[in-house]
Amino acid sequence: MTKILAPFSIIAISLSLTACGSSTSPVSPTPVASVPAGTDGKPTSVQPDWAAAANPGDLTIVGIVTQDDGEFDVLQAAVIRAGLVETLDGQRQYTVFAPTDLAFVTTLGVADEAAAIAALNNMPIETLTDILLFHVTAGRRTSRSVLAAPSYHMLNGATLTRTQLAAAGLAATDISASNGIVHVINAVLLPVR
Repeated sequence: MTKILAPFSIIAISLSLTACGSSTSPVSPTPVASVPAGTDGKPTSVQPDWAAAANPGDLTIVGIVTQDDGEFDVLQAAVIRAGLVETLDGQRQYTVFAPTDLAFVTTLGVADEAAAIAALNNMPIETLTDILLFHVTAGRRTSRSVLAAPSYHMLNGATLTRTQLAAAGLAATDISASNGIVHVINAVLLPVR
């Protein structure tokens, strides 16, 4: 099992994003501590904070996304427009793969965050909701759990594979919310229908 997970650990460690650079932000990338090597000489864990993430945080998922810190401005606008605030602000536990502002700008092929928000506002609401729900799975999944599963059943009814998630790139993991966990990703996940 360790030999299977080791390549994904290396991928996750090598994928980092400087867009979440504020040291005071709860979504700033957490430095990866040196981890003891397994019998094959490879790291046995990707992130030292996975155990802490298993405990509820102070903010809800919506609280993390809607902070006025410039981390998720486009995602915030999208969640509000799609009417998902109440869903992601409740008691039910979710794991959210949260794209950065840069991820939206790149995916939409626009110049900046304002243009990305404008593009999302022109998108049919059903399409926007489908895309956003493809970033959410039920349950509280730490990075260790995420990297161990071959696929995830997302709230839009589609399946997200570990390969798709690895291609999106993990920027920061295990951000604990009172109602779940947020993992920051470098690309917008698009459901294939």
